[in-house]
Amino acid sequence: MAVTNHLGRVPQASAAERLAALVSPTRLLLVLCVVLAAWLVYVPLSALFYNAFTEDTGFGPGGLSLNNFVEAYSSWHILGLLRNSVVFAVGTALTTFVMGALVAWTVERTDAPGASLFHTLSILSFAIPGLLIAMAWIFVFSPNIGWANAVLKSLLRLDAAPVNIYSMAGMVWALSSHYFPLAYLALGPALRVLDVRMEEAAVMAGGNYAHVFGKVTLPLLRPAIFSALLLLFVMGMASYEVPRLIGRPALIDVFTTDIQGAIISTPPAFGVASALSLTLLAICVLAVYFYRRATRNAESFATITGKGYRPTRVKLGPWRWPLALGIGAMFAISLGLPLLTLIWQSFFRNLQPFLSFGAPATLDNYDFILSYPIFLAAVKTSVLLGAMAATLVAGLTLVMAWIAQRALPRYGFILDALAFAPIAIPGVIVGAGILVAYLMLPIPLYNTIWILLVAYVTLYLPYGMRFASSGITQIHRELEEVAAVSGAGLGQIFSRILLPLLAPMLLAGWIYVFVLAVRELGASIFLVGPGTHVLGTISLTMWEEGGSYGAVAALAVIQIIPLMGIVAGLRWIELRIRRRAEAPVETAAVIPAEPRQRREPESSSHGP
Repeated sequence: MAVTNHLGRVPQASAAERLAALVSPTRLLLVLCVVLAAWLVYVPLSALFYNAFTEDTGFGPGGLSLNNFVEAYSSWHILGLLRNSVVFAVGTALTTFVMGALVAWTVERTDAPGASLFHTLSILSFAIPGLLIAMAWIFVFSPNIGWANAVLKSLLRLDAAPVNIYSMAGMVWALSSHYFPLAYLALGPALRVLDVRMEEAAVMAGGNYAHVFGKVTLPLLRPAIFSALLLLFVMGMASYEVPRLIGRPALIDVFTTDIQGAIISTPPAFGVASALSLTLLAICVLAVYFYRRATRNAESFATITGKGYRPTRVKLGPWRWPLALGIGAMFAISLGLPLLTLIWQSFFRNLQPFLSFGAPATLDNYDFILSYPIFLAAVKTSVLLGAMAATLVAGLTLVMAWIAQRALPRYGFILDALAFAPIAIPGVIVGAGILVAYLMLPIPLYNTIWILLVAYVTLYLPYGMRFASSGITQIHRELEEVAAVSGAGLGQIFSRILLPLLAPMLLAGWIYVFVLAVRELGASIFLVGPGTHVLGTISLTMWEEGGSYGAVAALAVIQIIPLMGIVAGLRWIELRIRRRAEAPVETAAVIPAEPRQRREPESSSHGP
């Protein structure tokens, strides 16, 4: 029998209980997730900071020094670098936003036909790597080899090419034509939940449409507009493919290309690259900070209540089809034209003007690529890395999201902050940071696929966390509580309740991360070694070595077609999730629901 004191308490048991509670499985799991996420995110950043403030000896970091900053920032080159980066990012953000907003308004707020088609095309755009889009636009608008320039010169009887893709405007267009579907997916939910009755009431009160747009519509959409612009700005600052293929030949350097140039110089200037990375990181972190502030109070702009909300579409009358055809033409030009160009060029060994038959079509390029040993090794490596990264991200973020929302919600913000942090870190910085860190640490990961896996898991933690958190939010905690009362353990609750209900969302997140990992280039360019080729790096190598353009185009087509099939599966999962959902999916979900002509009244408030 336990010994009690004069108050009837058992001090020893109380201390043991407190110790057991302190080292409970959920708390240990929390600590493990925090340590792992912190290692993935902050070890590379710490390595960058350390290298930036130490002497670059050529044999590793030396003593504390500011010489790297002097070398990186003491010339006028840095001002041009900053100007080019900001102009490129701002231009891309504005162009992409305008194009995406036009698609979003057409799909979500009007009765124009083709809404489901445009939504599907936007999702399929994820399958196209940015590197391949940049290559395609060079085939179209290069002053020397661009077939469109050749056609325009012939029609207009010009001596010089009228369009030059090797310019700042060309860079902005090449990236915007690839990103505008993302702008639509970001703006679509906000327009979908905007109650038109507020605008109608303002019109009936005597306001004209311009006044209503400025006083009612724009203020309600302000969080969505600011967050979309800031996110697009960060993506522009972090872009590597377009500046590498189009900017470098035009002598238009940005931070991402200059950082990579410093690392591949002889000898490698890791300290200078680290110093440059800190400025790019600071700009992106500042933009993400304002992005979080713009979306922090989004519930203040909610327009959906439980009082019979039903969104209203604008009746366009005779303008329905002209608007739909205009949006279709924008998709055809921005995405269809480069894809058709790649497909056409893949059947010819040398450059062949589009829809001209000066040389016989052949499958030799495909035969060459499919028998190319490095290509086959790169496919195996990319698929293996993509599958492992997607599995690790899905598993880790599921546990992190469950701890943050269920087990220890008081400390959930720590996991959210750690998982979201990589969204502000460009891929080139993740790659450079991991390279520097694991060259210093006594962990033999360099020149193996494992160092690439670390980079991919770090980069895609935010996306996995968003899928997992969105799925868990839709499951009421009473299901887990009833199971626990019935005697089910934590493993049974996960395996028999959570995983079956979350399976469609987790599978969608798995496919999304897999596609992103297979097409990744910004971090991979720093981390690949002689035996670790991936698809992005061999595509870039084949392009820059100046071999057969037809072979490069065939390589692009072989990459795109399977990825489009995988993303089509993502679309199928999206539709299945929507059909199975008993309650409306939150508008903050990564994949917005397909627009519908009519919807049932919703019972929960949605932020933009």
